[in-house]
Formats: sequence, structure tokens, C-alpha cells
Amino acid sequence: MTYKKILIPIDGKKPSEEIVDFICSTQGVTGLEITVIYVIEVPRSLPLHAEMPEKVEYARLAIDVANKIAEKYGAAISTSIIYSRAAEDSILMTAEDLKVDVIAIAQDNQKLRIFSNMASSVYQRAKCSVWLFNSKTIV
Repeated sequence: MTYKKILIPIDGKKPSEEIVDFICSTQGVTGLEITVIYVIEVPRSLPLHAEMPEKVEYARLAIDVANKIAEKYGAAISTSIIYSRAAEDSILMTAEDLKVDVIAIAQDNQKLRIFSNMASSVYQRAKCSVWLFNSKTIV
């Protein structure tokens, strides 16, 4: 199968930065169209676009890091910050809206879990391929 579009949800931690680095390093060979998203989960007790300055600043920093990684390789990426009640729902909806072939997710198994709840939900519900990147990075 040929992959043309990939979605990378990031969380600002080292494992998701490593995925962006790896995928961007291959863009020259693979020609992938790369989209990077950061999902801000908003509690149901707040309006969906509630002011959450700390979370927004953290999201912007994570997106900035992704852009710097892409620049390092001369890779072209699209980025966005999404407000959502549940990250996995927004990841899946974005994947469907963009008609991506792959969702690439960092899977941190430090606590001897096979999948985190979010990664497991995306893996089970996605209508496209899901690549789970295992990270042993200590965060």
C-alpha cells in the first residue's frame, strides 16, 4: 500500500517529537503529506472555547517545536490546534476529514501498559492504518 497522507497527534512530550522527527526525515523519500495536530481537551464543565491560557501556550510551544523539526529536514507540514472534549474523537474526525492513510501515535509503555487508553481507542476505531511508535524515553 502506498501512503500519501499522515496525521501525527502530538502532546508536547519527547516521544511525539521523535515521531515528527522520524516522519519529517523521510518526507523527501516518501513524499508524505504531513499534518500535525495538538488537541486541547476541554472539561465538560467549561465552554468548548474557554480561555485556557496555559494549555494554549503549551500547545503553541509543541506546534513550534514540530515546525522547527520540519524546517531541519526541509519538510512541509500543516499544523493546527484543536479544542475538544475527547482527544481521540478529534483525532479520528480529523483523520476522516483529511482522508489520511495513517495516524502515527507515540505509545509510551513505561508503566508496562501495552496501549494507553487514547492510543487503544484510536487504534480500534480508526478507518485507516495506525502506526504506534513505542518509546522508552524517560519523560
